[in-house]
Amino acid sequence: SHGAQDTALETMDATAKAHIGIQKLLQAEQDAAEIVAKAKQDKVARLKQAKAEADEEIAAYKAQRQAQFEVFSKDKLGDSGAHSKTTQSATEEELLLISQQVAGNKDTMMNMLLQSVTEVSV
Repeated sequence: SHGAQDTALETMDATAKAHIGIQKLLQAEQDAAEIVAKAKQDKVARLKQAKAEADEEIAAYKAQRQAQFEVFSKDKLGDSGAHSKTTQSATEEELLLISQQVAGNKDTMMNMLLQSVTEVSV
């Protein structure tokens, strides 16, 4: 009768050990799943941070290039408003000078034309 009890205890002991072993495996599996999930969350967070930093760098670079372009445009093309005013006033000065020259030489030209018309070559 002792032998049957020992065998029953050993079987229960083995079952309990197997049960504990299964519990440990399940716990280890759950721990591993949590570690993997945490690693994925960390990776996603790092990617979002890297994207945000890249977006900031791109925006800063664009702003810098835009500023350089504006400086370049003003240097090469001039301020278009000031440029057109300068051109207009230079044109007006030229026209005034031409009309003064025409007025000054009008009498001389008229006399030359009249003389050539009235002169008769023989």
